[in-house]
Amino acid sequence: MNKAQIFEKMRNLDLDEITEKISDYSSDIIYSDRNHLEIKIDQFFNFLHQQPISRRTLERIGEDFKEVEIKLQESKSSFNNHKIKKEVLELLKTRELQGAFGYFEIKNMFEKSPKYNSSYIELSNKWYKVEGNYNESQEFFNTYFFKPFIELIEWYFRESKIKNEIDYFSREEISLFNHNFELLKNQIERLEFGQEIIFNETDEIKDLINGLNKKNWIELIKGKFNDLVLESIISIETAELLIKTITGEKISLK
Repeated sequence: MNKAQIFEKMRNLDLDEITEKISDYSSDIIYSDRNHLEIKIDQFFNFLHQQPISRRTLERIGEDFKEVEIKLQESKSSFNNHKIKKEVLELLKTRELQGAFGYFEIKNMFEKSPKYNSSYIELSNKWYKVEGNYNESQEFFNTYFFKPFIELIEWYFRESKIKNEIDYFSREEISLFNHNFELLKNQIERLEFGQEIIFNETDEIKDLINGLNKKNWIELIKGKFNDLVLESIISIETAELLIKTITGEKISLK
């Protein structure tokens, strides 16, 4: 059985589940003995790439922080390596930029083969010229690479806004939709019949927002309400009104 076949058997986690997993895995890495660090980080990155929500989040980091990645590529190819490295470090004005920097450097190391026990923590020596022992290098790695990277992922999960249909909703956006579902409840209660069926369908829509990207969630909504229209439970006009209450968008079912 190859790696792809193993990954296919893993269940896709929703936003809450993957947040909990990342918290557990990252804590284990931060407090790991350096002899086990390489294996644990490699496993962690495999996990991030296997899960749709975290995989898309990594893609978004690459899209949103392209300037940092380009500078890092320059630092590898430039003859004046010291000057470019200084420019990279001067670019890291915020914790978010530091997190993107940490991600790109850990990612580059992850993709190298072969590696050894200290490969990741020696990024500290490469960028910050840590001259102490391995414990100090590992502390620098956690402080300037790994922890800011984890904080950046968690920010996307918590506060980011949808930019593309393949993006997943953040917890802040889900909270806004929960308000819309309260408004929807009041609208459904005014209908003459079919209330229980509509409530059941919309409850499923609400539950699945944690695990679907915007495109698939909207398709789910359209499918559910199309079925209600075809079954003559509600009119197409009522269906489109209810959809707009949920999504805030005018979506045609015709």
